[in-house]
Amino acid sequence: MDPVLVDVHVDPDLLVAYVPKENLLAPDGPNKGRFDHPYLSFLFYGMDGAGDYIPIKQLREKYNRPRHEVPPIDEDA
Repeated sequence: MDPVLVDVHVDPDLLVAYVPKENLLAPDGPNKGRFDHPYLSFLFYGMDGAGDYIPIKQLREKYNRPRHEVPPIDEDA
């Protein structure tokens, strides 16, 4: 079972739910809709230019994810 954050607009009384990994599905496309949760500021540095959350070091290490790197600015463009 993996912990997932619950959108407070869906259920304001439930902050974390444990879900079997086989029940977690990735969306077909980006889901950039509104998501509010009191733990976001503790678990993520913020959002990048594409609207993806930038995870803190502990989350990157736990889920073996690379460090977020800002792409270089193309000065010829």
